[in-house]
Amino acid sequence: MKIRRGTKGFTLIELLIVIAIIGILAAIAIPAYTGYTGRAKIAGVVHSMGAIKTAVGAYFVENGATPAAADVTAIKTQFGIDIATQYATYAVSAGAGCGTITATIQNVNADTNTFNLTLTPDATCKTWTWGGSVPASYMPKG
Repeated sequence: MKIRRGTKGFTLIELLIVIAIIGILAAIAIPAYTGYTGRAKIAGVVHSMGAIKTAVGAYFVENGATPAAADVTAIKTQFGIDIATQYATYAVSAGAGCGTITATIQNVNADTNTFNLTLTPDATCKTWTWGGSVPASYMPKG
């Protein structure tokens, strides 16, 4: 029986090239994936802040003022809404107009944890402005 060499399998060089290509792709893909998931989690926080904004606006129309709600339990009790708290803690501070809604980011990623996102109304409670200390790439548009 004759053994033919070089007809089956891969050479060591070919395997090393494939491993290098996979390493390069992973080096590019992992940071991009982290950024995408971080923005998706922040979008959930923005959605929850929108629900709080609607409830605060309705409360303001009915009562003419906005009470301070220092934590999520107070927000749930005073405004009658249920919000997710896995990526942020929320507070509503009484002030001019409807007060300011603040979310302190947590459990998202190292770029955004402990930063805050604020939603501040004008005096009539009709126009709201985004602000806070989150990086610009995570700031909501509009």
